[in-house]
Amino acid sequence: MNPQSRHQPEITVERARRAIAHDNARLRALLLVLDPPLRDPSAPDDAPLAGVPYSLKDTWDVEGYVTTGGSWRHRARVSDSSSTISRALQKAGAVLVGKSNLSDLAFAGEAASYVGGRTLNPSDPTRTAGGSSGGAAAAVASGMAVFDWGGDFGGSIRMPAACCGVVGLRLSSEAWPLEGQHFPRSPDIFRSMLGWGPIARTVDDCARVVNAVRTVAPELRVPIPLPQLGSTAVIYAPDKKTTGAWSTFSADVTRALDRAQVTYTHEHQLPAPREATQVFNRYLCAHFGDMRDLGEMTLGAGWSAFVLGLASGGRLDRRLHPVSGLNFLLCEIGNRTLFRDAVEADRQRQQVCDGATRTFRDGGLVVSPTLTYPAPRHGRAEFTPHLQAFCKLGNLVDATAIAVPFGTFDDGLPRSVQVMGPPGSEQQVMALARKLEAAYR
Repeated sequence: MNPQSRHQPEITVERARRAIAHDNARLRALLLVLDPPLRDPSAPDDAPLAGVPYSLKDTWDVEGYVTTGGSWRHRARVSDSSSTISRALQKAGAVLVGKSNLSDLAFAGEAASYVGGRTLNPSDPTRTAGGSSGGAAAAVASGMAVFDWGGDFGGSIRMPAACCGVVGLRLSSEAWPLEGQHFPRSPDIFRSMLGWGPIARTVDDCARVVNAVRTVAPELRVPIPLPQLGSTAVIYAPDKKTTGAWSTFSADVTRALDRAQVTYTHEHQLPAPREATQVFNRYLCAHFGDMRDLGEMTLGAGWSAFVLGLASGGRLDRRLHPVSGLNFLLCEIGNRTLFRDAVEADRQRQQVCDGATRTFRDGGLVVSPTLTYPAPRHGRAEFTPHLQAFCKLGNLVDATAIAVPFGTFDDGLPRSVQVMGPPGSEQQVMALARKLEAAYR
């Protein structure tokens, strides 16, 4: 897997290990480095990912190794069995070099935790690598791994890929069900919003990983009816509230689509991006009691952990990192005040899903920004307005969605576009993403 389009040398296991030795103490992309790396000695030499070094987000179990979910409270949780994705990648011949850092309990837009520290962005160490799969994106961007396998609940694959200038693919949960393997556990009500998939340097690298997994573990891809898709690209542009630092998005993407000879339309039946954020937040808060019922932490314990941890920089209390703690507390407050009506939240989400189905059927794949801001400074992601609006839409409708590098913002930090399609459309989504990748190069 040599990303020739980026003029990068081939990343072998030894090259990846040198990059880890050189950069990981500074970037904190990997919270666990495997020495020696883990490989399946029974994998044949011609296995589809033979000898390819990869990292694994620390939400997927590997037998005999710690899986923390980014939580200090779970720092000694040794897995007694491997997740299906871990077994599939080992069977495909890939070589595990480490577990990648993430936010505490995978519940924030920055990879910051007491167990793994704060992941720095390889493009600018003053900026976040994103979250929750920030360590995954930083590891790939800095050459520590050819790919990582992450999870995506509110943009947790696509957002960090955009921040770090790499490619991130969210596979829909309908076509690629997780079967409850994610750690920490997710309530059933949110399972359709939680997808998984690879982060890599190019679309072709993502495709190779997905095809390899499907080859060695075909049971992970559920056969569903072929998605109905229109023949044009649907441009989903920012509104006034979500323009951010990318006021020229529509002009930029139409030029790229013209160069790629892809027809497009601006007509769709999707909510405005700011409204998609509101629907996501309403649904999450309305059903947050299901998250609480998993028993991770009570409201009182969460509040005290947040305050003590924030006030002492983690010296007095490491039960919940403040970045994730803030999100938990906001969800609790929303659940008990403005967003208590689960029936209304369900109705609004269904409206968005119905509009997406009609848009995919009558128009085609949706092209949007991944983010309209460059990677925020550390500690600012949760305070950047509508930062993940375009990502959250994909989770609401369980889209197949991919983030692809698309030039830079005015400050020189990576910029990214997103292609979204219905469940099961990964081949079509990656085909359009390749065209945009080539058109902007």
